[in-house]
Amino acid sequence: MAAVGIGFWLAMAGGVSAGPGGERIVGGDVADPADWPFIAAVTSRRGNQFCGGSVVAEEAVVTAAHCMFDLFGRLKKPRDLRVITGRPDLDEESDGQQIKVERISVHREYLRRGEHDIAVLNLKGPAEVPPVLLPTIFEGVSETEPDDELRVAGWGGTDQFGGHPSAVLLDVALFAISDAQCSTYFGGVFRPTEEVCAFGEEVAPDRYNDSCYGDSGGPLIADAPRGALLVGLVSYGGNKCGVEEPGVYAQVADNLGFVERKAGLR
Repeated sequence: MAAVGIGFWLAMAGGVSAGPGGERIVGGDVADPADWPFIAAVTSRRGNQFCGGSVVAEEAVVTAAHCMFDLFGRLKKPRDLRVITGRPDLDEESDGQQIKVERISVHREYLRRGEHDIAVLNLKGPAEVPPVLLPTIFEGVSETEPDDELRVAGWGGTDQFGGHPSAVLLDVALFAISDAQCSTYFGGVFRPTEEVCAFGEEVAPDRYNDSCYGDSGGPLIADAPRGALLVGLVSYGGNKCGVEEPGVYAQVADNLGFVERKAGLR
């Protein structure tokens, strides 16, 4: 998908922790829906998309924790949320499903310290799309080694400052970078044990593939031998999208127990 940069999504999405958070795709292409059958748009009750997510079980979607808070740091109410699946073009309201949310589960370490930017939404009905594959702990490491190619998708903004979101699903290729390299950009904010960094290619002078505002919570995918694995969730980045700096993604493997419990997979 086309992603532009990830700048301070947390603040823009109303997260509760100090540190950057974001949501968008800059510099990518219109996604092939067949590559992203599990992707979900997280919307308001009125259908306004503000974050992404992935179906991990018939009635569960995983997204970023910071997406679940309003601009005043208050946890959103399930009744105010909807999840849209099977609709790569959000303007095509006759396609896919819009499903109500039954329960929001935010990782307790996010509530305590702003760490582990991950949440699970339990749905009021089944999503009629296949769930994404979750990585093992080993795959979470082996598939995100420096220079490994990854993919990210979303409906977020498409320029340096976010701009207008895209109604059509976009995607883009990124490349994992080392923890040491990521730390040169984000210092002590970056937590290598629970996050992975990825950098986009330069597609024009001073313009790089990236995720951005509105893409938060969306899937970072590794194409592994057994299939497409959900290795990360769009979490945060710098102040602008699509500039020469990486984006940071919450590791799914590091939060596997939480996801499986809350999604009813164990």
